[in-house]
This record gives sequence, structure tokens and C-alpha cells, in this order.
Amino acid sequence: MTKLARLFHNADEVVDAWRDALRHRDVKSALDIWLDDDSITCVLPEGHRLSGHAEIRKGLERLLSKQPLFLEPIACISHSIPGAAIYDTTEAVHLRADQVEAEFFLNITLVLLQDSQGWRIAHLHASRSTEDTFDAPSTPHGLH
Repeated sequence: MTKLARLFHNADEVVDAWRDALRHRDVKSALDIWLDDDSITCVLPEGHRLSGHAEIRKGLERLLSKQPLFLEPIACISHSIPGAAIYDTTEAVHLRADQVEAEFFLNITLVLLQDSQGWRIAHLHASRSTEDTFDAPSTPHGLH
């Protein structure tokens, strides 16, 4: 990670930056929002578990090689304590900016930690939702 990476003052900014990087197919910006630590992990929707910046870079390059991903949050539950935040989201995935209907839905859990660089992603777990359509839940469904 570059030492001149943007300083995120709150965890919400990191989540927004993640979605923006995927929308622009910007692997470098996506990697800049991860902790500068070898213990970072990512599970992509197809089930591949990636560890460290090199593996996550390759996974993101493969994921974004064909098209951008436009993520639209449908439901989000977040929990935070000083220095750590967990986001559990269900997101509609669109493959084009003008696409109205979701291509599919993802359940995403993000674990963010705060360090000297501000807020950063420590772990991301994304899996396809088993639902073909999504109705917003009336009660929290917890972490997956």
C-alpha cells in the first residue's frame, strides 16, 4: 500500500470508497483501503479465500477484468467500537450503471480497523445471496 493513501476519518467513508473502486474497476484504489498488514483476508463470492495484498490484488484483477461492479446497498447493519467496525450488508449487484434490475445479490461482511492510516479493511467476506429477489428485512439478520 502506498504511504500517501487517503486518510479515512470514519468507517463509512471506506465502505463508500470500496464501492467506488469497484464501479471504476480501480484495483489500485481498492487495495489502498486495506490495512497495510499481511494478515488481511478476503473471501470472494465464488468462495476463493485470499490472504495478503498480492493474493487480494490478483483476485480483484480477475473479478474486475470483464466489467465494473455497481453495488447498491439494500440493507446494512453496522456495529462499532473504538478502533473497529463490522458491516453486514446485502447489496444488489448491477453490471452497468444504467441497469435497473439487479443481476444478483451479495451478502457482504466487512471488518474494518482503525490504525495510524485511519480506517482500513482488515477482512471482507462476500457470498451470493440464495434469494433471487430481495425484500428488505424487518429485523436484523446478523452476520453471515
